[in-house]
Amino acid sequence: MPQTIHGRVGTSRAAPSFEEFVGMLDFLADHLDEEAQKQGCGIWVRSGVAMAGTKLRILRRILRDAPDGRALRLLDVGAQVGALAAIAAKMGLEVAAVDYASYTQRFAPIVTPLGVDYRTCDVSREALPFADGSFDWVTYTDVIEHHAFSPRRVLAEIHRVLAEGGRILVTTPNHASIYNRLSLLLGRSVNDDFVHYFEGCADREFYPGHHREYTKKEVGSALERTGFRVGELQVFDEDPGAMLYFLRHRMNDLGATEKRSAYANFVAAVAGRMWAATRLPFGRYLWAVGEKRKGAGGEERRISPRPEKPKV
Repeated sequence: MPQTIHGRVGTSRAAPSFEEFVGMLDFLADHLDEEAQKQGCGIWVRSGVAMAGTKLRILRRILRDAPDGRALRLLDVGAQVGALAAIAAKMGLEVAAVDYASYTQRFAPIVTPLGVDYRTCDVSREALPFADGSFDWVTYTDVIEHHAFSPRRVLAEIHRVLAEGGRILVTTPNHASIYNRLSLLLGRSVNDDFVHYFEGCADREFYPGHHREYTKKEVGSALERTGFRVGELQVFDEDPGAMLYFLRHRMNDLGATEKRSAYANFVAAVAGRMWAATRLPFGRYLWAVGEKRKGAGGEERRISPRPEKPKV
């Protein structure tokens, strides 16, 4: 049955530090079970430090609107390892998270004792397991590009579980970045690595990479079409400091191809400061915040079961 998340009184602090985020990643990696460690999952978890700048920016943005006398209620859709959710709970927010069973089975036992209500939910076919108006914020970050279906159903569900005046925060790669434009100009693909897609994922039933990337205008349109008022819509790049820390402390865990990609990402992060200064929309990522309008309902937006494929 859907449940409502009730906020605790007050938040513990203004914002987490970079060191705290690194510490949380190390904590999650250290508490993985033996099988996950053998599969190299700990290395993957620690590599998340490369995106620490964005995660901290998200948390700072959420805390900016923290009300007096009540903790914010946050839902993280597509939480994966649960680092953002765990840090938010440590800060005093009332936090829930959802993702596929492959993530919750591995990470829920670690983050649940930290105060995260981490549940399994297949957003492609299931409603979010929470009551209408349960949250003040929903983070939907670096997820929308992985859907092999229209994100409308997920955005509609997020709209439903948000309280009036609640906000959704979306981040996703910018399909119109300068790097994609140059790649196309040089006759190169802007999709995921072809060999990895064609060979490495040949035995998978579902490709885990990017199925569709979006432009700034498209992200804004997606939010507006599902009842949100778009208050923030911008292009940004990752924090070079986080990328530099990654290069200095995590490079030994990478193969040759991964190292080249890491260096390229660092250069792009540094160049991103230039794009920001010129206000040109060439950065690698999109950032959007949409608000659920006062008086907006949610019942009519409930997800419909995905129809079964017709039998041949």
